[in-house]
Amino acid sequence: MKHLLILAALMATGQLYAQTITIYRWWINDDIATLTTASIAPATEANLIATLDLPPLTKDHNTITLQFKDNNDEWSVPRTTWFTKRTGAVNGYEYWINDAITNATTGAIGPNTIVDLIDDLPTGLPGGTHTFTIRFSGASGTWSVPLTTSFSSTVGLDELPGISDLLLFPNPVNDALGLRLNAAGSKQLYLQLLDAQGRVIRDLPTWITTGSGYRNWDISDLSAGSYLLRISDGNGATSMRFVKP
Repeated sequence: MKHLLILAALMATGQLYAQTITIYRWWINDDIATLTTASIAPATEANLIATLDLPPLTKDHNTITLQFKDNNDEWSVPRTTWFTKRTGAVNGYEYWINDAITNATTGAIGPNTIVDLIDDLPTGLPGGTHTFTIRFSGASGTWSVPLTTSFSSTVGLDELPGISDLLLFPNPVNDALGLRLNAAGSKQLYLQLLDAQGRVIRDLPTWITTGSGYRNWDISDLSAGSYLLRISDGNGATSMRFVKP
């Protein structure tokens, strides 16, 4: 049985050019050989999710095209939308940086497992903005639609000697803001959230770290806007900008 994600319910409840709809038809992936036609009685709602008899499908993502016919033998303009077949339980993931899919990293994931990928992101990236793309595999062997987000990288900081390879992930961010860095020796860091005018809006817990480490903070309650994450070791300080859309 196939599962339609986007095709919520195209209801045949209205009229086409002031005429009654009598027939509808559909086909899959632009293949006319899959054409199927069905009739519909006046004033009847057609729940297509329940009634569509889809052929066997090997592709993860597919298109379905529908048309409706009225009692004047006129067909509507074809309407096409995407859907996916059921993939089963998620059992793996794959991600890559800056569209370099040939260098993708893969991993397994079990039921009810949470994977925190910020610790796995590569070091040595040039300073600036980068993209992170991830997709998930299902038990049937199919892949989800890839999801892409951005993050910020800073190689080193003159203001904070001994702190390097900073990654602010993701950026823009909706819910959880993550920071990963490398500390040469033990460092006690003080962190604050600042608004766009540089005013402190939140003090974050002190972070004592050695070597590579990371932290996550829930910022889901912040209003949309531009903010700064201020990092200080008591002697110097720097700020990294992020955006909440």
